[in-house]
Amino acid sequence: MADEEGEGQGAAANGEDALLDVLRRIERANFPFRVGTPALVAEVEALLRAGLVEGGIGRSPVDAGKIAVVRRISALGRARLALTRDSARGALEW
Repeated sequence: MADEEGEGQGAAANGEDALLDVLRRIERANFPFRVGTPALVAEVEALLRAGLVEGGIGRSPVDAGKIAVVRRISALGRARLALTRDSARGALEW
């Protein structure tokens, strides 16, 4: 039972790490921007659900496919990025 809980926590941490990786990739983007690739739309949806970015999901007027628009990285997203940078800096200083 304890092992199962540990595995669940590891999966959650891996999911959070993946979200932060996506957030780092878009950190220097010119906002607002749109994505239409299904994989990228799914990543933006996850960031929106986590409250790390502000934007929305809609339908493309061209082909009715899903599109995601990111207006900006939220204050929470900026704080998470700063926290990971500070953690990395602290680890390097160790």
